[in-house]
Amino acid sequence: MATYLGEKLHTNVQLPAILPGARGAALLWQGAAAATGLVLGAGQIYGGAAPFGLAFTMVCPPLYLFAAAGGVLISSLAFQPAVLGVKVIAALTATVAVRRLLQDKPNTKNAGIWAGCLALALVQAAVLFFAGGYVDLSQAAATGTTALLAAGSAWLMRRFPYREPRGLCLWLAIAAACLQRCARGPLAPGLAVAAAAGLCAAFAGTLEETAVVSITLAAAITAASPNLCYAALAVALGSLAAACLYPGERLRCAGVFASGCVLGALAAPDAAGVLPLFVAGAVGLGAALAVPGAWLRVVFPPPAPPVQTQGLSGAARRLAGVADTLSDIADTVNAVCTRQMPPKGENFDFVVEHIARTTCQTCTRRSRCWVRGYATAMDGLYQLKPTLESRGRVEVEDLPGQLSVCIHPADLCTAANHGYRLWRSRRQTRARASMLRTALTEQYSAMAGALAQLAGKLGQAGLPDPRREEKVAQLFAGLGLDALECSVTSDLAGRLTAAVTIARTRFTEEEIKALTAEVSRICRRDMDLPEVTHCRTVTMLTFGERPLFTATFGTAGRPAKGQNVSGDALDCFCDTSGRAQLLLCDGMGTGRAAAVDGQMAARLTGQLLRAGFAAESAARLVNVALGLKSAEQESGATLDLLTVDLYTGRAGLFKAGAAPSFLVRGGLPRMLEGASLPMGVLESLVGRSTTFALDSGDWVVLVSDGALTDGTEWLTQQLQLCARLGHTPQQAAETIADAAARRAGEKQDDITVAVFALGKAG
Repeated sequence: MATYLGEKLHTNVQLPAILPGARGAALLWQGAAAATGLVLGAGQIYGGAAPFGLAFTMVCPPLYLFAAAGGVLISSLAFQPAVLGVKVIAALTATVAVRRLLQDKPNTKNAGIWAGCLALALVQAAVLFFAGGYVDLSQAAATGTTALLAAGSAWLMRRFPYREPRGLCLWLAIAAACLQRCARGPLAPGLAVAAAAGLCAAFAGTLEETAVVSITLAAAITAASPNLCYAALAVALGSLAAACLYPGERLRCAGVFASGCVLGALAAPDAAGVLPLFVAGAVGLGAALAVPGAWLRVVFPPPAPPVQTQGLSGAARRLAGVADTLSDIADTVNAVCTRQMPPKGENFDFVVEHIARTTCQTCTRRSRCWVRGYATAMDGLYQLKPTLESRGRVEVEDLPGQLSVCIHPADLCTAANHGYRLWRSRRQTRARASMLRTALTEQYSAMAGALAQLAGKLGQAGLPDPRREEKVAQLFAGLGLDALECSVTSDLAGRLTAAVTIARTRFTEEEIKALTAEVSRICRRDMDLPEVTHCRTVTMLTFGERPLFTATFGTAGRPAKGQNVSGDALDCFCDTSGRAQLLLCDGMGTGRAAAVDGQMAARLTGQLLRAGFAAESAARLVNVALGLKSAEQESGATLDLLTVDLYTGRAGLFKAGAAPSFLVRGGLPRMLEGASLPMGVLESLVGRSTTFALDSGDWVVLVSDGALTDGTEWLTQQLQLCARLGHTPQQAAETIADAAARRAGEKQDDITVAVFALGKAG
């Protein structure tokens, strides 16, 4: 950095316009070097090591050596412990002396690094020698860690200049770790830097760049302030989620980041611990939104257009890498939290020790009770446990006979009550933290599994067809819409997919139909209407072959007796992969609370399915969301999910606590069911999957438990009657819902009926 500034000082003619005179500019850069040394010298990471100021002195340009060393010297005296500060100053002196003496000799660029590390080792050896054999392991470890990290940091500073993205990430991590020493109250400057940098990467960088920046800065914050590990993880999770869901869209990225911080706040050890996360997140969010887009494009230049033959395989490899990273993060979080959680072996001894510290330690009869009468006193104190567990407190009259010799019975009862409340609070805190950790790591694992599945699908995307690609590109060029990207691929089953990216354009329904006809003629396949996606300044059209089957849906619902809203939620659609999706979620209970759970589960599941997630992966992620919501109040929802491949007729039915479903074939219904539990009840999802084949004319009927109040026999008869009368799926759903409401009477629960019918494509 300083070398580049020195070159600017001598070559850039614009500097005199800012600060007249070369002498003034030189003083400015000397002051910048001293300020940098002052900030880096004050930094400290976990274990008491202070390597960054010494590392900066080892590699800074000779022109700024004394200024940088002066800044590090002042901060070492002012901010570091006395013993460590003296050692760092000795190493600093050796570094400056060696670099000054050998500055004109070749092949001596690492002499300062060796001199500083050797000086630290010699000073530590002298301390051990004059200490007469006494070894302070913490000071020795801090000194050794400082030497090793100083050498490593100096090598990295030289290897990755700040003008490169990797060097900028390194300097941001060091700055975040050092700025944590300036934390005051709820303000955590280093955490704010991490939030701003992660959001800037999500705004203008790639997912990979965002992951590197977020994880590196989270590690730096954790090293500098281990008590903020939950906040660092929340900021990294928010930045990664923003880059995954809405890359480049500032306002939506900001919303996703804020949601990630709110989710991370649930893992805070106490209410006061939420403030640093919210303050740093707000400051970082405001700073990131204030950065001009032109500055971000300088740091994160747009990537070169991908080579089509390698694009899908490259994306598959990246998704697989992200999946492995998320899985590793989950394992790391589990390992770290297991070591940092309060001990699990706490028992009633905690209450006994609290009584002994607060009441008996200053008592004049302490020796009599705890030396000569130790067994009697312990027996008496343990007899308080049943009373405390049943009533939550003890009174003087509850004291057993073994404690009758106590001369402060009221104080003893007060101490016992307070100690018991503390013990119970610690157990509840440990249980809550364990639940939140499990939810967080389950979410990471589920996301890793889903991304691995997407990577597998991309890796099997098929072979390109250059001849058809050229003809499709010529079609759009003839319309005045030059294709930015164009691909025609054939998957393993031989089905064609044509994807075209053009400048952002609006199409009418007639224009879409005409384009589909032309693409079908060129590809010599019967293509379906395309999926049109508008993203920033481009429009993407994806044409797929028309499926062999069509899907028809019929739905009907009736709220519970006396309720205005239903706790059931439905969603049905056909995605771009030729799959029909029908899902039914039943919130536990009735009324608005159940409606919130049902709608939340259905909406999240539908969004994940549209994004390409498999049924079980989507259900695992929704299970985590409902589990976090039910931490404060009992909630949950069942899931009934039918997925039908409209090319082959293969169907999959996934159930999580849902009521039985029905398959109607040839007018004869049969029941489909599987034992499982609803989402949001357990930490991990317990669901059941069933696969079967469908043919034209088959029905699959999904119902909520309110439709089965009077059993399943009447429902099978009603389905058989509807099939014989030739009802449409909508008519059948309405008929069954009305019949179920009549049968339930005053006991009517939320009733929902969904009918899926498979037909032949025309």
